[in-house]
Amino acid sequence: MQTNMFKKSILAAMLLIFAFSSCKKDDTTEQELITTVVVHVEATDGSFDQEFEWDDRDGDGGNAPVIDEIVLPAGKTFHCHVHFYDRSKTPEEDITTEVAEENTEHLLVYTISGANLTITPDDTDDNGKPFRLETTWGAGAASTGTVKVVLRHEPDKNAANPDVTGDVDVEAEFVVKVQ
Repeated sequence: MQTNMFKKSILAAMLLIFAFSSCKKDDTTEQELITTVVVHVEATDGSFDQEFEWDDRDGDGGNAPVIDEIVLPAGKTFHCHVHFYDRSKTPEEDITTEVAEENTEHLLVYTISGANLTITPDDTDDNGKPFRLETTWGAGAASTGTVKVVLRHEPDKNAANPDVTGDVDVEAEFVVKVQ
């Protein structure tokens, strides 16, 4: 009789241990919620300084994001810095510092379509690999198109094309007018 009770106690203890261990938080890094992407563009000659915002506070599947149109003067060179926020919280959370601190685990990818614009990196990660939080934008002749800004998480920066590896943390597409 005591053996049966002992076996049941052991079984109950094992079930409790299993239940608590399966509820334990995963040790992997949780991806941040990014609701807002701000592109800060400043002319290298000091004649232009503006921020453009992509904001999707309710996330995928809800309302469409609110997106500023990027309008740049033609023939100028700009320094660009991208900022990331979680504005679903009060107060909002600036994710930019975390992304910068984890630069070996992140990669910004820019895709230009139709606009007479070039984007070149101004930074690298701690291992000398691409990062692209800081870039130089060159605006050519008048044109209209788009620029897509994608923040990739855990890309393979040793791959032949690291821009298509890893998971997407956020993807923001802006209309760009060079005039």
